[in-house]
Amino acid sequence: MEDVIWITKKVFYKLQNFIIDVILNCYKLLNRFSSKKILFFDRPKWYIALKEAFKYSSHTITYGTLDDKCIDEYDLIIPLTLKNLTDSNVRNLLKNKTIPIPSMDAILLCDNKIEFNKFMIANGFGSNIPALEKPFTFPYILKKNKDEYSENTFIIYNVEDEQNYAEQLNSADFFSQEIITGKNEYATHINFIDNKIVNSLTVKYIFKSEGVIKGKHDNVIITITYCPYLELFTSILQTIGFNGICCFNYKVKNNVPYILEINPRFGGSLCDYFYLFL
Repeated sequence: MEDVIWITKKVFYKLQNFIIDVILNCYKLLNRFSSKKILFFDRPKWYIALKEAFKYSSHTITYGTLDDKCIDEYDLIIPLTLKNLTDSNVRNLLKNKTIPIPSMDAILLCDNKIEFNKFMIANGFGSNIPALEKPFTFPYILKKNKDEYSENTFIIYNVEDEQNYAEQLNSADFFSQEIITGKNEYATHINFIDNKIVNSLTVKYIFKSEGVIKGKHDNVIITITYCPYLELFTSILQTIGFNGICCFNYKVKNNVPYILEINPRFGGSLCDYFYLFL
């Protein structure tokens, strides 16, 4: 029965996403008067999705590096990794050629997950952060302070798992946290300029089972949805002093959003819809 429900969900959301794609492609055709030349660099795997997303728009997009391209040829240049967002040479070159780049302080704070959690708690947002206080009941989550795509994130189900991950559990580079269960996870992409949200888009990930880690489980449905938490996210970004593009990853329990992290960069699931931010 569970498999039947899951297949029905997949069919429903596939139809929904098809309708959304038709509407957005019509939107692109109706807005062809706005044309930009855009250069993306880093993460070449993302360029395929970006190229497909911009297919019916009037924008011209290119993938390359800053070394072999003439900066003056482009209206907009978008770095896709933290490595380049924190490179002083890149930051200086792109001052007038990109959506605002977050400050170094804001990037470094968001990139360090444990420091971000502590900052949130200290600044009155503790009710939106999964608990950090030990002891935890099983299961709980083990995360690396600095990580991408959950490569070093693990669910600790029992004493045996604690033994298997003893090195990480005792390392200052890792921390443990309450796990927020649920089949749905969200990524709200935000363009935040001058203390306000200029653009936002929320992607919903629907998993077949609870207690999964996004990035490590492939059995997932992806769709666009509405975000009712933009006022909260605005307050958080104002407190951080953030400017530019970011992505809130969170789960919702009892109508409360629990923020898992803020990625201070262009998020992968934004590739399909970045033209809307323009």
